[in-house]
This record gives sequence, C-alpha cells and structure tokens, in this order.
Amino acid sequence: MKTVVLAVVCLLSALPGAAAELVPTIANGGFEKGIEGWGWTAHNGARASWEISQKDPHSGDTCLVLRSESGVQPHVYGRMVAYVDTLPGTRYELSCWVRGTEVGSGAGSSHFTDWSTYTLNLPSGTFGWRKVATEFTTGPGQKNLAVAINITNVAKELAIDDVQLVPRGGQLQAPGLTGIILISNKIIGHDSDAPASILVENKARAVTLEADILREGRRISSKRFSLKRGSNALRWRWNTGNRDFGEYTLAARAIGEAGSVIAKGTANFEIVDSPVFAEIAKVEERKVEFDRLFAQASKLGIALDYPLNTKTMLEQMIPLAKVDVRATLEYRARYAVTDFNRALDEGIERLRTYLKYPESAPVMRRYTTGRVDVEGLSFVGPRVDSNGKRDRGPLFFVGYGHFAQIRADMPRWPGYGVNLLQHSEFGPAQVFPKEDKVDWKAIRTLERHLDEAAKRNVRIDFLISPHYFPEWAMRKYPHLGKGGGGFLGYCVDDPAANKINEDFLRLVIPRIKDKPALHSICLSNEPVFPNLGGCDNTKELWERYLRKTHGDIATLNARYGTSHASFADVPYSGDAQVYDWVMYGMERFAGWHRWLADIIHEMAPDVPVHAKVMSNQLNAGQVNWVTDQERFGNLLDLNGNDCYFFPTHNPAWPADPWLQNTSYDIQRSFARKPVFNSENHIVPDGSTHYQAPEHFRAALWQGAIHGQGSTTIWVWERDFTNRWGFIGSVMERPGSAQAVGATCLDLNRLAEEVTALATVKAPVAIVYSMSSIIRRGNEHTGAIWRVYHALNHCGVKIDFISEKQLASGKADDYLLIISPEAETLRDDAFAGLQKATKAKLLLIGANFARNEYGKKRDESAVAALLARGEKLEDGDAAKVLWPALRSKLAEVGGAPEYTVVDAKTNEPAWGLEWLPARIGDRWVVNAINFTGTPIDIKILKAGQSVAARDLLSLGEPPVTALKTLTPVLAEVR
Repeated sequence: MKTVVLAVVCLLSALPGAAAELVPTIANGGFEKGIEGWGWTAHNGARASWEISQKDPHSGDTCLVLRSESGVQPHVYGRMVAYVDTLPGTRYELSCWVRGTEVGSGAGSSHFTDWSTYTLNLPSGTFGWRKVATEFTTGPGQKNLAVAINITNVAKELAIDDVQLVPRGGQLQAPGLTGIILISNKIIGHDSDAPASILVENKARAVTLEADILREGRRISSKRFSLKRGSNALRWRWNTGNRDFGEYTLAARAIGEAGSVIAKGTANFEIVDSPVFAEIAKVEERKVEFDRLFAQASKLGIALDYPLNTKTMLEQMIPLAKVDVRATLEYRARYAVTDFNRALDEGIERLRTYLKYPESAPVMRRYTTGRVDVEGLSFVGPRVDSNGKRDRGPLFFVGYGHFAQIRADMPRWPGYGVNLLQHSEFGPAQVFPKEDKVDWKAIRTLERHLDEAAKRNVRIDFLISPHYFPEWAMRKYPHLGKGGGGFLGYCVDDPAANKINEDFLRLVIPRIKDKPALHSICLSNEPVFPNLGGCDNTKELWERYLRKTHGDIATLNARYGTSHASFADVPYSGDAQVYDWVMYGMERFAGWHRWLADIIHEMAPDVPVHAKVMSNQLNAGQVNWVTDQERFGNLLDLNGNDCYFFPTHNPAWPADPWLQNTSYDIQRSFARKPVFNSENHIVPDGSTHYQAPEHFRAALWQGAIHGQGSTTIWVWERDFTNRWGFIGSVMERPGSAQAVGATCLDLNRLAEEVTALATVKAPVAIVYSMSSIIRRGNEHTGAIWRVYHALNHCGVKIDFISEKQLASGKADDYLLIISPEAETLRDDAFAGLQKATKAKLLLIGANFARNEYGKKRDESAVAALLARGEKLEDGDAAKVLWPALRSKLAEVGGAPEYTVVDAKTNEPAWGLEWLPARIGDRWVVNAINFTGTPIDIKILKAGQSVAARDLLSLGEPPVTALKTLTPVLAEVR
C-alpha cells in the first residue's frame, strides 16, 4: 500500500471568472508572442496562411489572422495547434474571441477540434468580435489536449484572440478569493492515485487551505496548507489504499487570518472495483509456472529466444494492463488479458517440449553490430547463431518508431527479438532555435541513442526531419510559405530553405556517420509537394524543364497543338501540358531529395538513404503530390515508403493485403533495392478493436516475401487520448508486440529461404503507365488492381513494368506482359512494345490509342500492336480473370513448379497466396490464407501430391491446412 503523496505546484489553469493575472493553460492564447507554443501545418496543398496582426485585436496588441483560398476538400486544411496539460475526467470550457470577413459557411466551416474530445464551430460570413465557447469532459487518463484551429473553407480573414481553457469543478467563493476544487469523478481500484487540486485566485490576503477526503461524512484523510498572499495552488495525489468502494467527497475550506472559514466547497467522486483486476491476478498466477519452466530450460543451455520474447512482453505489459484498468480503459486491459493467456498457453507448451526434447529448440540467428551492406534486394551483414557461430549473410530488420519510448525501452529490445528503431524527433527547428544559435541537445541525444543501440545489437534509422523547419526562418523569408504541402509546408528547394537544411546536415551527419548502429537516413516524412506552383523559383525551373524536354518551342507546340511564342508563355495548368507539369514536379521533388542525399553521401558515402514516400502509386487522385516511386527508388539507396496493411473487420476476408503487396512489388520492380517501410501502419490510428496477433505476423512476413528488408512500425507509444494518433498502437497490444518479435526472429532464422522467395524471377509484368494515370485516372489503376488481385492467387512473382522500362526494351524479360486499360502510353514506351518479340501480350480494355500529350496515335500502328496481343475480359472482377491468367501462364511456360490446391477439389483456391522458390537442391513454398475460413490443402507437383513440413512451426509438422492469416513456409520433401 502506498502512503499519501503530497506536492505543491504552480497554477496551470485559469479559474472561472478569475482575473487575467492567473496563468492560463494556453500560455500564449492571446498571440502576444506570435505563435510561440503553437504549430502550423497546411495539409495536402491547402492554400492557407496565417499572420500575427496588430490591426483590431480583441485585447492586447495582437491577434492571429488566418486566410484560405481553398474550398472544402477532403483532408485539405490549415491547422494551428497548441498542446496543453489537462486533468483526467474533468469538465473544461474552451472559448475564444473571433471576427471574420467572408468566412465560408456550411459543413466545412472552420472549427477548433482534437477529433475526439471536442468540436467548437466558428461563425461564417462577415462579423465583428464575438465570443464562442464549448464545454466538454476530458477522458479517463487524459492528461493532455490538442487545442487546434482548423481552417477548412475559404476565408478572406478569420481573426482569433484570447483562446482560453478553463476547468469547471466545485466552487470556492469569498470576497477577494475565487477558487475551484478538482478531482477525477471516478477512481478505479485499490492502491490507485486520485489526483486532486485546489486552485484559487488569492490576491487580497494570506489564507490557509484545508482539504478532507470524506466517506459518508467521516474524515479519512486531510491536508492543511498555508498560502501566502498571491499564492494560488495546492495539488496532491491521494492514494485509495485498501478503502471501501463507493462514493467519497473532497471537501475544501479557505481559513482566514482570524481562523474563521471564509469559503468552502465540495467535489464528489467514486472509488469503484473492476473485475479485470481479478483476471490479471490469474494471469500472474499462471506466469509463475512459465517462469519456473523458463529457469529450468535456461540452466540446460537451451536456446530460449522465443520464450524470452514472451517473457519480455509479459513483464512489461502486465503492469501496463493494470494502469489501463485504473484509467477506465477496461477494453484495452481485457484485450491484453486475452493475449497474456494465449501467450502463456503457447509459451508453457513450447518450454515443456524444449525440456522433453532439447533438440527441438531451433538454432537461432541474429544480427550482431557491424557493417551492413545493401546487395540487390537484401541487407547483408554480420550474424551470430545460438551456438556462437558467426558469419555474414542476409538480414531482416524489424522494429519500431518513433519517439521517446523506443529509447526508454532500449534494454528490452534484445528480449523482444527486434533489431531496428527509427529516431525521428528533431530537425533544423530544434538545432537552430534562433538564427544565431545552435542547440546541441537533440544531436547529443541521438549520439547516445546510437551508442546504446550498438551495445544491444540494434540499428537506428535517423529521420532528418526537414519538416521541422524554424519559425524564425519562415518569418525572415515569408515567400517560403507560398508553396509546399503536407508536412513540408514550405518551398523546400528555395535557396533560402536549402541553406538552412544543408547547414543542418553538415552539423549533424559528421557526428553520427561512423556510429556502427546507424542503419540508414530517412530524408523526409510523408513528402508531398502539391503546391509547387506558388514558389518563387517555379517559373524559371518550369521553363528550364520545358526547354530540356522539347528543345524548342516549335516542337512543344507541335506536341501540344498550341501556338505559344516562347517557353515563358506556357502556363502551369491546362490539358495540353498536364503531363509535363506532373513530370516536372516529380523530377523536381525527387531531385531535391537527391540533393539532400548527395550532401549526406559527400560526408557519409556508405550510409544508405531513403524517403518515407506514402504508397500512392495506384491512387490517381494523388498525382499532384508529385511523388514518383520509380524516380525515388532509382535516385536513392533504398525503396522507402509509408504503407499500411489494415484489418477489414470482415470475417470472410479479415485483412486487406493489396496495398502493401502492390506497393512493394511496384517499388521492387522499378528499383531492385530493399523496401524500407519506416512507418508501417498495421492497424488504423485510434482503433479500439481487438486485433489478433496473426494480423501483425502476416503483415511483416508477407512484406518480406514481397521485398521488405527493413521496417519500423507505427508506433511504440502508449497514450490515453488520440492526441498523436497513438491510441490502438502496437504497444497497447501485447500479443501483437510478441508476434512482431517472433516474426523478426523467424525472418532471420530463415533468412536464406525468405531471400530466395523475395528474389524469384517473375514470369509476368503488369504495365504501369503514369501517362494513363494522369489522363485516365481510375480507369487504368482500377484495372491494375483487378489484374494484380487475380495474379496474386496464381503462385507466381508479379512484376510491374513502367513506361521508362518499356522504352528501354525490358518487355522481353518476361513471358507475359499484361496491359490493363493503358489507353494512354508514352510514345517511346509504345515503340518499346512494338520491338518486343518474346513476351506474349495480354490486353484488358482500351489500350495505346493516345500518347502522353493526349494526341491520337496512328490507328494502323495501334491496330498492328493490338493484333499481336490477346484480349481478355475481366467483367470488372478479379475472380473472372483468375482462371484465364492461370491458363495463359501455363501456355507460355510460366506456371509455378508447385501448386497449392484445396484438398477437397484438387483445384487452386481463391484467397490463397503462395509462391515456390528453389534453394540449391531443395524447394520451399510460402503460403498464406487471406480468407476467414481455414482451408485444407495439398501441395502438387505435376499434378501429384507431395509431402512438406512447415519450417515455421514447433516440431515442423506436415503441411495439410492453412489457417487464416497464418503463413506457412513449407519445405518440400
């Protein structure tokens, strides 16, 4: 049992009706210090801006003025946000003063919101200063809040001033003294802390505060504290100990100098039990048996990597489950109990088997700190196995991002079995807080992080974070704010911005370049550049691009069908130039990343670089982001991305693997380099659904089969609000955390087999036409999805082939080329297809009729190429294409060596992905069932059933069935 803990702190909340001298929770709510304490982002190309104005403030000298030229569009808005501390379970009022000129109205009108706790809508139209307010209660365990202003519609001028956040509670009132009594209204369980505060405005006198905890009118705890004149806060944590469950009262009195009570008030709360505590207690009882078996096996020298993963998870997560119960997040704790019991079931069985058959414990192989090289699709580096044998070979890196908790848990990572982290907490803004100042704190923290990681055989990917750009620089160079988009809310390649980013790199990279734990450097976080047209340097660069592309204005006019007098006359928008505008943006944005890479490689030539490019390859609506994976992959050292593998909550088809599969296969096809998903989203942010550990395992294992050599998962943090998108993260999911570590261990134990599968030669390629995506959008990408989905159940590796690759003659590397609705194709790509003689051409829908500038191609040339191909009907359904594609693969000699079939029908089953690979004189077949129903299977060769054992299962049993989302690595006998 804990004793009562008492502490006095400064006031952090303004009081209802209190004078302005009291410190508000929003320290700069009147914007008298500019936007100090606030942060601004223009999301997805929003043409929104801010300024601090001295014109007609509501109070003081300044106010915030927001403007926007963007109408209501999904995910397009400007956001000004400040983060403040709050008390859990407490009523608050959020208010501000606002005036506006031509502020857009309707469902998309501007508002304050944190997307979970509150929404405060702001007026529309033209109006003078008025106060708006809303009240809400913070969630259980919620200790912070985003106070955020979203400008989501057009606004000529939207002024904000005097933003306040005021707690509501029991009242203390007396002449010269105003006070509030705050305590969470519900406290869960014995031995739980009940944070309590008494806040007063006290400028007239010295006073004594007395506070009692009452149970049915009987005092069970009390506190007395003297406040000097001007003092205004008392705060402490009262511990429930072993008190009875039921209703309680916090009573407070203010005692004057004469000893009389001058003000008093109360706040009621309740102490309640939770049955989840009993469930956790049973888990702890079961863990005793697990620990006993673990100790026995350890004494025998048995390799215990997998049980250690379980042990590490239980020891960290069981106490956290109790914290969740006390925070009234019982759903989260119940999920954890489910995972604990499952982990104990499996762990106890595994340990008993190890003790009975010590030889059944697999020989493990792990990365050990040393030089790692990139060779094709693989990371290759130093390894050590359970017997102490050292060698070099393929490695897989799996771990987490991205903030403080990954550093705090560094001692645990070897136990969890993971070996990679992403450090991403600072950029130029933190290192250059002022124009003439360098702050070394963040750099030194990174150095310590790298040194500690090296001792633990863990590697670090460092995100250089140019999106953390100094506010002083934005004020000094206001033209930078004319362009950008997303996290990079400025014209990134402007000379003024380049100077700051280069100075940052030249300060940081020399300090870390020789650290043995440095895995790679990520150049940008979710980079997009949709608003490049607003940048001052765009016109010059656009004209330069047009001159390089077309040579002379006559050639451009012939291609466009226009009559421009010079390149300077060509506007940014228009149907004729839309292809060039997108290509120009893609070349420019990828080129800026290459510029960053070149600076780094000048100082650190052996450190791989990549960018966290969002996986939008098949989203036609996002070509204006100007992120082209082919350019990024070929200009940088790794195929970087930010991708997801989400659950569907559809029992028939519980996961959506298609974005991950297509994204990785596109990147791997365009640049034969490892895929690094450095922000791997395996559940949606804010998800409160239970997620079976198999889902995480499937995402990571299948990612490696499709070329993923490294990944850091979003996110290893816990929170009680969704302030940063942390709710639902893997750290709240004990079984999933265990599955992540076990999968990393498996990938490295079986690295040769997985590498063989990842590098299987593809017999088929799907045409990926950027010009069709630009001009025909979802016609082309929708057909790609259908073709890919059908091929994914055919047992073959799937490549994509770009227009650039077609132009280079790569088509003849394949047995089949499938062109899905590529109605628009670059002229040089069309010529490349005309020259191809070896690959059979399959056609879905309309193809090749126009070139990249929308001009109709010679009909006879198109007809001649189409005549060489064979048209397939897909009926807008992948399953319709599936049998035809299996047949065509067989016709050209591209059918897989081994086939996975439904044991009942001896036919391939819809919903199974499988892939065979040869390793020396043996074969392995990777197989997974994406449906919600287990399927009994056979593995056939030349129509005959063959025996196989599962290398991923304890005891390596024969392969006879595929459970949902449970990969099998079958070694064929």
